[in-house]
Amino acid sequence: MSSTGVKLTFLSHSQPLLVLISVLLLGACSTFGPNCKTEYQPNWVDTQSLQTDIAKLTSDELEGRKTGTQGAALTRVYLNQRFSQIGLTPWLSSTNPQALANKNHTQAKNDAFDLPFAYSQGFSERQGSNVVGVLTASRPSPRWRLVVAHYDHLGIKTGKIHPGADDNASGIAAMLQLATYAAANRSLYQDTNLMFVATDAEEPGLYGGYALAEKLQLPHSAPNAEQIELAINLDMVGRPGRPTVIYLEGRKGFSQFALIQQKLIEETGLCIRAHHPRKLGTMTGNIDWLRASDHYPLHKAGIPWLYFGVPPHQDYHAPSDTLEKIDLEFLAAVTTSAHQLLIINSLQLRNIP
Repeated sequence: MSSTGVKLTFLSHSQPLLVLISVLLLGACSTFGPNCKTEYQPNWVDTQSLQTDIAKLTSDELEGRKTGTQGAALTRVYLNQRFSQIGLTPWLSSTNPQALANKNHTQAKNDAFDLPFAYSQGFSERQGSNVVGVLTASRPSPRWRLVVAHYDHLGIKTGKIHPGADDNASGIAAMLQLATYAAANRSLYQDTNLMFVATDAEEPGLYGGYALAEKLQLPHSAPNAEQIELAINLDMVGRPGRPTVIYLEGRKGFSQFALIQQKLIEETGLCIRAHHPRKLGTMTGNIDWLRASDHYPLHKAGIPWLYFGVPPHQDYHAPSDTLEKIDLEFLAAVTTSAHQLLIINSLQLRNIP
């Protein structure tokens, strides 16, 4: 999650993090109501694969995945290999087939899914690169749904690697599971095209999200912004607060959000709330959740979005955000919930009064 728009004060490192929730939202479960559970069935999600992907993304070799570093480049190589292994198609091949054909075999393997972009930060021009794969529908269709998760993190600060297990190796691992399942079960998405986007430079200012939104608004882009029914953003989805819930921001864009929310709860028993708590236990501060992650550039482009995430915890943006603190069963339940949004009836996504 980007620090842009996030101001937090940690009051005590010794006190436990308590998530205070005071309002029962329409269609939401009670703290542990009849539909909410504290134990989940992983269903089709491979928790071992989740762990393997997070272990790689948080390894010392990748040095915290800071944009513009060798660690970020190695992360993209890994994501390219995973996308290829899953069976996704580079977005580049549909927008510029000749550019893909011109790459040699090694390049095609290691960066075929990369979409570089430039951005300005301060007084300097910098480079980032999103990694984008698509899975086309089994029959021609203009309908698209997107899954977005940023892969960059903070790199090395004061001599310590910041591995970013929750922020946001967890989101990338969930996205890879979604892509794997979708590629193996194409009949579930007969008339829906899927796009999977690992964004870069989210931490310094959502630059990968803006680059994606800009490309989706080009006149001849396929897809273009108007064809996208939903973008799902996964950012910090591996560590539940207390009570055990995931937060799903974006309800204002969906008149039938309460029905969508309840459908997701019924699928896994995972308690889903529509707004993050205003006060975060030992932390105080003001977080603008609309602008907190890569859904914001998509929002500005008029693309419907929903954002899964947990509140910042004591290990947020710290060297202690490590793999062993990830709740794999919780992450699997979030992944399953996100998948429900990929197959939910289009009529429920339309903003009908």
